[in-house]
Amino acid sequence: MKEILESGGAPSGGGTAQPDAIARATAVYTPFSLTFYDTIVHGLSNRFAWACPTSKILDLYRRNLSANHLEAAVGTGLFLDRAAQSFDRLALLDINRHCLECAARRLRRFRPECRVANLLAPLALDLPPFDSVGLTYVLHCLPGTMADKLAVIDHLKPRMADGAVLFGASILGKAVEPNGPARALFRLYNNKGVFNNLEDDLQSLRSGLERRFSQIDLTQIGLVALFSAR
Repeated sequence: MKEILESGGAPSGGGTAQPDAIARATAVYTPFSLTFYDTIVHGLSNRFAWACPTSKILDLYRRNLSANHLEAAVGTGLFLDRAAQSFDRLALLDINRHCLECAARRLRRFRPECRVANLLAPLALDLPPFDSVGLTYVLHCLPGTMADKLAVIDHLKPRMADGAVLFGASILGKAVEPNGPARALFRLYNNKGVFNNLEDDLQSLRSGLERRFSQIDLTQIGLVALFSAR
């Protein structure tokens, strides 16, 4: 695993992206919690609460991954581990070092370059552009309105080559019909600040993507929005 480097600075976007809110959203990802993250999130919650099986997100990765890829917020690296065959270049960004270390170990066969970075701040990356960028299960964690959250895309776009694709998934909290498990998790996660998605709806995501890209594909499966944009 290559050395984990620092990138990015203070959050942009005024008072909506306060450091304490970002800290609450990321504090849950500890070495201990990451040992059972895949079971809880990808094994149980995706299917039984969010009604979007992990296989649907893996299909999104298989359709859009390039050999020159940037993953913006990495979780445990599960999607790249299961969907990728090889990379010419792979970069991993996350504000949480524990996530970076976990994903980097899992993806060590790809020799990823790892950077600690706050996606809500302009990214000081001395890296050539990428042909694909993954942004999965990030937006619903970020503080602020959808307009505030989509600043992360403005920070990522300068790192995209001509014709590159940005793709990912986010759990919606507004204009949806959550089942019992989803309602319980919404209360728990939003009260703790792990999620900040009760005002996130499909239309605001669509509008934000359409303002930034000439071609988008946006679908909803259960409570999850799956998107790609060029």
